[in-house]
Amino acid sequence: MLSFIKIIEVGDRERALLIDSGRFVRVLEPGRHVVPSLGRKVEAVVCPLADPAFRADWADVLVREHPEVVERYFNVVETRDAEVAIVYANGKTLRVVPPGKRVLFWKEPVEIRAEVINTTEAPEVPRQKLTGLLRLGRESLATFVTVEESKTGLLFIDNRFVRELTPGMYGFWSVAGAIRVDQIDLRTQPLEIAGQEILTKDRVSIRVNISAQFRVLDAVKAKTSVKDFTEYLYRALQFAVRQSLGRKTLDEILAEKVDVEPAVAEAVRTSMAAIGLEVGPIALKDIVLPGEMRDILNQVVAAEKQAQANLIRRREETAATRSLLNTARLMEENPLLIRLKELETLEKLSEKVERISVSGGFDGLLNNLLVSVSDK
Repeated sequence: MLSFIKIIEVGDRERALLIDSGRFVRVLEPGRHVVPSLGRKVEAVVCPLADPAFRADWADVLVREHPEVVERYFNVVETRDAEVAIVYANGKTLRVVPPGKRVLFWKEPVEIRAEVINTTEAPEVPRQKLTGLLRLGRESLATFVTVEESKTGLLFIDNRFVRELTPGMYGFWSVAGAIRVDQIDLRTQPLEIAGQEILTKDRVSIRVNISAQFRVLDAVKAKTSVKDFTEYLYRALQFAVRQSLGRKTLDEILAEKVDVEPAVAEAVRTSMAAIGLEVGPIALKDIVLPGEMRDILNQVVAAEKQAQANLIRRREETAATRSLLNTARLMEENPLLIRLKELETLEKLSEKVERISVSGGFDGLLNNLLVSVSDK
């Protein structure tokens, strides 16, 4: 049985497009609509207003053939190739329209406002818009970067340096080009060169460990002058160490604890200043010898220490002999000193006997006591 009417219900938070035989007729507002069909194909495209954007495929048809309908019911947001549009609903960030797009938004029930931005002229997102765009995530069409404290950021767009960024959060339109932010640490940093092989003047191969400190004074110059400023400094220090220590013999390096020569170190600092780096102290930390050379040096050191010990021992023996000789001369010149020495000896010997018998006077006491102790 053919139906001659079609009843369409539109809710309060809905709008509908009335389509008759594939052609747009009008917009149906909330309410009950009785539409004569007379056997034709009549349908309604229902559009929930929870999403303010007009999602139906009829946008281009409406703009081209029914401008009066568009004027009454829609806000049109349109962007060119280098533009994006930030759409606000009741003052809150709703979405971002990409370049070269046209999007229709229902005028009700929310207030729609759009801001079109030329990303070529203004590739950076205004700071006051960052919070709203961050909430959109990937749909924001923006790249977000946080430059850390004590660092500086270098902004490159399509591999072309644009400007330097101080610490803080930034956003850049992804459609403006390939966005890259290189962060450069401005603090003093250590640089270690471990196991650097050096051939000394006397052709001994050694390995040394070098320590240096540096900091970036001009981040733009350091980044754009050379490919990798840390690697550039590393190579310069390697060459300086070879140039400085290669002029010294192994004995000079070990005995004097030779560091990099001041003139060579100053040349490194001057070279690095040209690319925006400040180089601080350059120190020789460790010297590593080959195994056989280490054994030889250990033997040399042991021999030197033994010779020093023998020399000290001979000096002490000589001093003791000289002291005895001086004592003998004094006793020879003064008989009373001999008697005092005898009494001192008698005192020491008497401590080792329990009882002493005196006969023959003092001389007999001394002689008999010595004989008695000798017999024991």
